Amino acid sequence: MKHLPALLLIALLFFSCKDNTKDEKALLNDILKVHDKVMMKDEALMKDKSRVDSLVKLPSKDTSEKASLRSIGMKLTAADDTMGSWMNKFQTDMSGKSHDEVMKYYTDQKKQVMAVDSLVNTAISDADKYFSTHK
Repeated sequence: MKHLPALLLIALLFFSCKDNTKDEKALLNDILKVHDKVMMKDEALMKDKSRVDSLVKLPSKDTSEKASLRSIGMKLTAADDTMGSWMNKFQTDMSGKSHDEVMKYYTDQKKQVMAVDSLVNTAISDADKYFSTHK
């Protein structure tokens, strides 16, 4: 009976650690879902970039239209570069990190990957708008 409070404390610590791991995994899963969504758009991003690059080279385009195309091309390139940079820097090995450190890192990474998603969506949308009005 003397050891009951100690055992309860150990059990509480054990179960709270499991909840921490569950929270960490859930947040990592959220990040990976956004990442996967962004990666599914990569083909469209590259296809639009290639199409823009080809159109810029056409001699029949006027300077204002070429400027629009260059701007769209820069957005597509920036979105692709930002996505690549985020992926290269993202770390999943959290060995030796406290729960708070892991949660802070993952929360920050979720914000970053969501910003990448927004950047990709905007770049593709701008390209699609241009293509729909200039056939």
